Amino acid sequence: MIPNTSSLLGFFFYIDEINRQHLATAVWLFAVGVVLGLMVVGLIWALTLMSRKFGGRCTAALQGPVLMPISIVLGIWTLLAFALWPMVPDSMQILQSLKQIPTTGTSTYELVVPVASGEVDQRGQVPAYPLEIVVPTDQMRTMVVESTGKIDLVARIQGTDEDVVSFDVAGGETFEWRRGDRGTLLRKIPTGETVEFLARNITNSDIQVDVTLTTEPEHIEAESIFFVAALVIGLYVTYFIMACVLPKMSAIAEATVRSELYQILFLLCAVIGCLFMVASIYIPYQTFGEDIKVLKHTCLQAMMVLGIVVAIWAASRSIAEEIEGRTALTLLSKPVSRRQFVLGKFAGIAWLVSVLFVIISSVFVVSVAQKPIFDKREGTVIEYEGEKGITWQVLHHEAMSVAPGLLLVYMETLVLAGVSVAISTRLPMVANFMLTFGIWALGHLTPSIMQASVEGFEPVQFVASFVATILPVLKNFEIYGAISAGREIPLAYLAGTALYTVLYGALTMFLALILFEDRDLT
Repeated sequence: MIPNTSSLLGFFFYIDEINRQHLATAVWLFAVGVVLGLMVVGLIWALTLMSRKFGGRCTAALQGPVLMPISIVLGIWTLLAFALWPMVPDSMQILQSLKQIPTTGTSTYELVVPVASGEVDQRGQVPAYPLEIVVPTDQMRTMVVESTGKIDLVARIQGTDEDVVSFDVAGGETFEWRRGDRGTLLRKIPTGETVEFLARNITNSDIQVDVTLTTEPEHIEAESIFFVAALVIGLYVTYFIMACVLPKMSAIAEATVRSELYQILFLLCAVIGCLFMVASIYIPYQTFGEDIKVLKHTCLQAMMVLGIVVAIWAASRSIAEEIEGRTALTLLSKPVSRRQFVLGKFAGIAWLVSVLFVIISSVFVVSVAQKPIFDKREGTVIEYEGEKGITWQVLHHEAMSVAPGLLLVYMETLVLAGVSVAISTRLPMVANFMLTFGIWALGHLTPSIMQASVEGFEPVQFVASFVATILPVLKNFEIYGAISAGREIPLAYLAGTALYTVLYGALTMFLALILFEDRDLT
C-alpha cells in the first residue's frame, strides 16, 4: 500500500478514513490530558510569581535542562490536541462525559416486590412493580440482582409501557449483567435511551430484592484525561518543590542533566528507543493474534534496559569520573556538603531518566494504539467488550493498559540508578556496568533462589537469605504478563511497589553516603 503522506494521522503507514478517525480519537484523549495538565501547571507557576524568590526559581526551572525538553515534548502533544480535534467525530460527547463522573458509581437498592395484583394485559402479563431504578443505557456497566423468590426483571424505555426486555431471576441465585456480554440487556435496548426497571412477582408472597447497579460515564475513556493531567502536574510540581526547597541539590541535579542530556549516548538511546517503538508495529511475532501482547512486553523491557544504560553511564560520568578528575573536589570546596553532592547527583540522574521516558513513552503509546489496526490488516480478529472490529475504544484501551507497566519500569530503573550511584562513589564505569547489571539479573532471580534453597543445607539457606536481603527484589516490578494481557493492576500494588522503591532508594543513598564520606578526593 502507498503511504498517505498528506494525512495527519498517516503516522507510520496508510490508514483508511474510519480507522484514521479511531486512531485520532484515541491519541486525542491523551493530548487533551496534556493540555489540561499544562494549564494547571501554568496557573501554579503564575501563583508562584507572587513570591519573588519562589517565582524566580520556578521560572528558572522551566527554562532549565530538565523541564525544557519535557515541555517541548508536551508542546508537541498540545499541537496534536488542536490538530486532531477536527478528526474526532465524538469530541463534544467525550468531553461531556467528564460531567457524568461525579454522578456515576455504584448504587445499592434494597426493595420488596409485592405479589402482583391487577388486570392481566393483552399479552397475558400481570402488572409489573416499579423498582424506582432509572438509568441511561449508555452509562450502565454492571447490574447484580439477588432475590428471595422468582421474579421477572423488566426494562422499559422511560415514559413508555412496553417491555423492552425481561429476564427470569431465580430465587436464591444471583443474576449478573455486564456490559459487553453477548445477549445481555444492553444489546436489546437502543443506545442513547433512558430505561426504568420493574419486577413481576407471580408467587404468593412478597419477595426481597437487592440490586447493585454500577454506572460509569458514557465514554469512560474520558477519565484518562484526568490521569494524564495528573501525571503532567505531578512532574512539574515535584520539580518546582525541589527547586524551591532544595536549591543547592537542584543546582547539582541540573548540572548533571545538562552535562549528560546532549551526550551522544543519551541521544542514541532516545533515538533507538523511539525507532524500536515504531518498528515494533511491523515486527511479525508469529503469535496467532497475540502480537500486541508481545509488543507491550518487548517495548517495556527495551525501555527499562535503555533507562538502566543511561543511568549507569550518567552515574559513572558525573560521579566516578568527576572524582578521578578532581572536579568533585572543586565543587565540594564551595559551600556544598558531600551529602548534597551525592543526593543532587542521584536526583539529576533520576530526572535524566525521566526525560528519556517522557520522550520514548510518547511514541510508545501511539505505537500501541496503532498496533490493532495493523494486526487487523494481517487478519487478526479484534474484539472488545463483545464487539468485533476496530473502534477508538479498543485503541485507547490498549494504549492505557501500558500505563502501570511504564510506572513499574520507571521505578525499577530508579532502584538500579540508586545502586549505580552507590557503586560509582568507589568504582569506575566498567565495574559499575558489570555490577549493576549483575545485581539486576540476580534481583529478578531472588524469589527463585529462595525457593530453591528451602530444602538445602543451612549454609546454602543462609547465603540465599543474605542475598535476598541485600539485593532488590526486582521480581515485584516484573508483571509484564498481566500488563500485556490487559488485566487491571490494583492501585494498592502500585502504591506498595512505589513505597518499596522509596525505601530501597533511601537505602542505596545511605550506602552511597557511607562509601563517599571517607573517600579521599585529593
